[in-house]
Amino acid sequence: MPRPYTLYMDETGNRHPDKKADESRRGRDWFGFGGFLIRGEDNDHLRDAVAAFADKWKLRHPLHITDMISEKKGFSWLERAKQSTRDEFWQGWREVLCSAPVIGIGCVIDRPGYVARGYLEDYNDKWLLCRSAFDIAVERAAKIARLEDRKLHVVFEQDPAVNEIVTGYFRNLKENGLAFDENNSGKYQPLSQAQFAETLGRIQHKPKSHPLLQVADSFIYAMSRHAYDRKFWIHRSLRDRKKLADFALPDEHLPQLGVKYYCFD
Repeated sequence: MPRPYTLYMDETGNRHPDKKADESRRGRDWFGFGGFLIRGEDNDHLRDAVAAFADKWKLRHPLHITDMISEKKGFSWLERAKQSTRDEFWQGWREVLCSAPVIGIGCVIDRPGYVARGYLEDYNDKWLLCRSAFDIAVERAAKIARLEDRKLHVVFEQDPAVNEIVTGYFRNLKENGLAFDENNSGKYQPLSQAQFAETLGRIQHKPKSHPLLQVADSFIYAMSRHAYDRKFWIHRSLRDRKKLADFALPDEHLPQLGVKYYCFD
């Protein structure tokens, strides 16, 4: 049997639909859950690339993309650096992301669109948005793993407030399958409970400092921001190097396996 795929996952945006939107994010109020798939035999290659980048720039803080872009916390020095240095820094991180032997995958939900469709009122469950994004991302990753007869493991960024909740989502998929309305989801050819049980392996949570979760953070942020900013350069770079499911997979698989944008007009 081939070594498994691992889905490294991070969150971006606010997971609760009942939270008031941040005014600083007007016009791009998303929740995204996802990151990238990587074959077990390729883990060390990417881990070494992240370590080399961090060593070159003497970084001691996690490579959190919003801190990097805003030049805050451990990246405040970028604001004072010469433009040539900033260009070199970003070109280096672009190369880490775009040379990685991975497939970017995830689910991005427009929070205002989610509320406008009445899901919060219909289900009265502030966690359902988070569970929906997780289930969709994991199911699509599992389908990709099944194309190569591989198992799928999941690693997500730990948070004491949600570790058990997210682990419960995973366990529920293995034991019960998806809970989406069959009439609405049938066109996506959802996996059965038996297929989930056959494909899903283990789930683990790791700290923010984990090098592959730092890469996942950039991937899900790029996929999410792309829904509101079509010219976002990280997404364009990943697109051009075919590092996202929408561009890495054959066209016939895209309706069921591509990045899912949910509750957008």
